[in-house]
Amino acid sequence: MKKIPVGATIAHAYRFAFGNFPAVLRVTAPALVLQLALSLFMIGRMIPALEAMEAKDPSAFSLLGPVLLLYPLAFILFFVQFTAVTELALGQAMDASWFHFPVGKKMWRLLGGFVTAVLAIAGLLLAAALIAWLMAVLVSSGLSAASPRAAKTIAGLLALLVILACYCGLIFVAVRFFFLLAPVNVAEARLGVGRAWLLSRGNFWRAFLVTLAIVLPIAILEYVFIFAVAGFPPMPHGEGPQAYETARLAWQTSILSTIWRHWYISLPVFAVIMVLYLGAGCAAQVFAYRKLTEDEALAPVAAN
Repeated sequence: MKKIPVGATIAHAYRFAFGNFPAVLRVTAPALVLQLALSLFMIGRMIPALEAMEAKDPSAFSLLGPVLLLYPLAFILFFVQFTAVTELALGQAMDASWFHFPVGKKMWRLLGGFVTAVLAIAGLLLAAALIAWLMAVLVSSGLSAASPRAAKTIAGLLALLVILACYCGLIFVAVRFFFLLAPVNVAEARLGVGRAWLLSRGNFWRAFLVTLAIVLPIAILEYVFIFAVAGFPPMPHGEGPQAYETARLAWQTSILSTIWRHWYISLPVFAVIMVLYLGAGCAAQVFAYRKLTEDEALAPVAAN
């Protein structure tokens, strides 16, 4: 069974992200600009919605309606970029202009693979929760006649174990399904959900470490930017859940308002973060995919 080389994969990912930054920016530029413009519009609509929620105004949810309707479009724009950078990392021939906008079969197939994997994960979690609930009912009913207090305690412990098991299971199946989904989908022209699962067999911890090595630095960079413009989030200090929720909403509103007012700074920052994230993430997935399939005589990884 082949293994993903963790160190080499991470090193390749960051070499690709920084060394090919202009190329990644070029292939993502049209969709990235549209996504950022759409995000700015959505932020502008969310600010009054959050302010209404702070004021306990029942119209808050109606203000969120247009934002929720735009999320699918933002989702599609992200997958346009995801497909383009995966193609670049695979070394596939691409349009050399700044108007590359892949909305053909590859993008829709990748989006379909993602949705299929999400549905599969939801089905697995639902089945696990149902089995756990039946077990809890059986145990609780068996003990309730003898000791109602013991039955409640055991039911609570079972609920805690179910939540923990579902959380760990969610991470496991998400890594197995998603880590190799994009390169399989684009390189092999198939939906790729089952193939990604099979290829990642025996490589969960390696794929998980690679994912952490890419996601954590990007997340830290993003939160450093957020904390710099809006300060740290409020912490509960015994003021009660309602007061804490109001303070939390005010903090979120402050973040969005700052991003909205200083869009000429915030949008370029988020653009750089997105380009680096896509470059590193796609390169890592492609490199791992090539290492696991190098005996299948597929095309080589794009040179840095």
